[in-house]
Amino acid sequence: MRLRISGMAAGLALAICGGAAFAQQPGTVIAFLDKNADGKCDLNEYLTFQQPRLAQFDKDGDGGLNLGEFRESLQGKSKMNAAFVFKNANAEGGRTLSQKEFLGYHAWVFKEYVDADKDGFMSAEEWSAVIAAIG
Repeated sequence: MRLRISGMAAGLALAICGGAAFAQQPGTVIAFLDKNADGKCDLNEYLTFQQPRLAQFDKDGDGGLNLGEFRESLQGKSKMNAAFVFKNANAEGGRTLSQKEFLGYHAWVFKEYVDADKDGFMSAEEWSAVIAAIG
């Protein structure tokens, strides 16, 4: 379980900040995601960031992510769990994850791994904990 959490945290870190400089500055990451300027990132702000990422990994352009494409959207050791996560996220039962399912997966990640205090927000402190988990 620890490897899966670390892999997801790594994926989140790389997806949001794209480099080590942002990883060292949690306030910068929160400010980037914080569209209403309340000093925190809520689930909607997080999902707004994630929404266009489906197209980034949809290599065949069919509007969904097949297992291989989904695996490529994950980082590090979380790739080892791709089939299990794909199956659980695939609520509609198709051969691909729809935009709704993809965002559902990311909502789950936010609620289970990012929002440690379960207040509905990712704070700079929680971002720091995500970075520490991969580190």
